[in-house]
Amino acid sequence: MKIYRFRPKKQKNSLLFKVFVIVAIIQIALLVGFSGMIISQSIINLGSEMEAPKVAEKVEPQKQEVRARINRTQRKTTKLTKRISVVNPNNINAPSVDVKLPSGLGRGFGGFVPITGVNIDNSVNINAIEIDIQGIKSKTERVLICIDAGEHLMTDERGGLDTYKVIREDIKKLVDSLPGTVLFNLMAFECAGKVNINLFMPTLVPASDANKRRVAAWIDPINASLNRLGTTSNYTLKYPFMPQPPATRYYSPSVSDRYRVYQAAIEQGADTIYILTTGWADPDRIKYPWTDAETERFAREEDKYQRDVEKALKQAGWTEEKQLEYDKQLAINRTKAIAKARDWIEKENAKRKAAGKSLYTGNPANVISEQKLLVYPEPRPPSTAGIKRPVPKFKSYGRSGLFKFYEPLFKEVYDLKNIKRPQVNMIIFKGEKEEWTPAENKVVRSFASMNRGGKVRVLRGLKPVNDTE
Repeated sequence: MKIYRFRPKKQKNSLLFKVFVIVAIIQIALLVGFSGMIISQSIINLGSEMEAPKVAEKVEPQKQEVRARINRTQRKTTKLTKRISVVNPNNINAPSVDVKLPSGLGRGFGGFVPITGVNIDNSVNINAIEIDIQGIKSKTERVLICIDAGEHLMTDERGGLDTYKVIREDIKKLVDSLPGTVLFNLMAFECAGKVNINLFMPTLVPASDANKRRVAAWIDPINASLNRLGTTSNYTLKYPFMPQPPATRYYSPSVSDRYRVYQAAIEQGADTIYILTTGWADPDRIKYPWTDAETERFAREEDKYQRDVEKALKQAGWTEEKQLEYDKQLAINRTKAIAKARDWIEKENAKRKAAGKSLYTGNPANVISEQKLLVYPEPRPPSTAGIKRPVPKFKSYGRSGLFKFYEPLFKEVYDLKNIKRPQVNMIIFKGEKEEWTPAENKVVRSFASMNRGGKVRVLRGLKPVNDTE
């Protein structure tokens, strides 16, 4: 009988060994499976634990109220303080004004009728004050009255010095009747060789009692006597005047003198302007200046004309010596004529004074022309009328050119300050027998109409002229 011994190396495929291996594999699989589940759950829990913790809300301690005193400093301002403040109430109480004016020695100027036709009572609106000067009514807050102070206003036909006495008194009464809330100014002007413009005040001023009292001191000396005719000048234009050709025998810039007065008036900024004068210049007579080329061309034409005249005089036997002698004698005769004219004025005014009549206000030149006192020497120079004189050609301003020139001034003085542009009313003085032509009538009325529908009144011999005359 053989005995077998257990030898593991030889029995690899025994059942027990197989069971052992299977159990081990199962245990390892279970161990790996459970380990994965544990690790996954740990990662999930760890993710939730890694979120940032919420910040705890801070509670500020209650602040204590502390009272502080602040000293405020006044801010500087760039605005100018108004020196004159004019209150413009809706209603004012004022008495009715009815001024009876002097008759002007029976022929009467007719008078300025201040603020008639308006009920000055509790219902009056100060923004619509109405002024009536010789039948021309205007509603105004800012009025300027311009008075011609030239000698031509006081000729015998216009009533002499007595005419101006009436004007002075009427102006003072007109100003006295103005309510204190109205702004006003007065201007005296003279156009005789040069333009003198004399303003009562530098600018428009309220019609206060103090300003009304000052009017008399300003206006009373104007044309008060033969020794104080005309007016002085205290005003210079603020803006450039219309450019024109220089003064020559062919053109005189003085034709535009009254438009210097007009410019001074609109520079005041009044919404209503009255101009009292003896006439007005046609804008078509005011010319534009030449270019350099035009000036040179006309100078050549003038030189040729002078040479032709000298040649003609020489051919007629009129020598330079004869011309010098003629000029010398003419100067002597003119001096004699001036002496005669002065003597005539002195004697004439003595007669008038004795008779209680208005004095003669003309100058020696007027007397020489009126009395034909100048004697021309003989023989006179030969006539050269057959030689054609060059005729200068200038372009006229006309009404459209005139107002085009003044447009920037209107914008500066009125539009930018929200002031309505002025209405210009004209009162024209004519002699009792002096002609008032249709051409003159058209010039004045067209000019006034273009100034916001201004009106015109013509006084002949201090009496109104019918518009159809």
